[in-house]
Amino acid sequence: MDESPRWPLWLPVAAIACGAGAGLLILSVIAGITHDTKSPGITVAGTVIVDVSVVAASVLLAGLVMPARPWQFGLRGAPLKFAAQMASLGALAYFLFTVLYAAIVRPNNPQRVVEDLGADTNTFLLVVGALVVIVVAPVCEELFFRGFLFTVLRQRMAFWAAALIDGVLFGFVHGSLVIVPILAALGVVFCYVYERTGSIFPTIALHALNNTIAYGDQTDWGVALAVGAAVIAGCAYGLARAPRRDPARVTG
Repeated sequence: MDESPRWPLWLPVAAIACGAGAGLLILSVIAGITHDTKSPGITVAGTVIVDVSVVAASVLLAGLVMPARPWQFGLRGAPLKFAAQMASLGALAYFLFTVLYAAIVRPNNPQRVVEDLGADTNTFLLVVGALVVIVVAPVCEELFFRGFLFTVLRQRMAFWAAALIDGVLFGFVHGSLVIVPILAALGVVFCYVYERTGSIFPTIALHALNNTIAYGDQTDWGVALAVGAAVIAGCAYGLARAPRRDPARVTG
């Protein structure tokens, strides 16, 4: 049975630095050529380029340790029923936390994603925005934060310590301080589901579901649900068809 390679602790940091740096460099070249720095098109391009660049850097740097394979980043199969149960449990825990947090803190965090992507201006950008928010972001972020960063941390510490660090970092890269606890809790939930199932597909599906609800609430439910359903169906297919390797560890 294959085991995950023991990637060095500095590898995720280097992947972020190299990937984000390369992505921003590419974006600056595009902006210079088009003389455009603020349009929705540049925002969409920047989001996709940086996200994909970070994942590409992660794969390339991981290959320095041993040849990178999809299963090493959590792209593995798992029992569909069990994965659905773990995902549902995680979703319930996150929902209860957000309700409690909102009742105590009453956070005021106006979202500008829709405006920045131009999704409120025309149908084309509405669909493109949905693809970025519901497809690109969940896939790239789960591959890096759970498939790569959490794996590196988990190899060196107990589950809850690794999940908390991963979740807090996940929260800080997403928004204002007032919502960091909410997003950190979401990150911990994703880590738990990944830990129990041994597969990144359930966390991608959960992430896509969360973004579908947020995007649909601010734009068009029809577009959001169609894209979200396609991602979740793809994750279910991945769970059923991908090879199963390195089964989930017992939570510590």
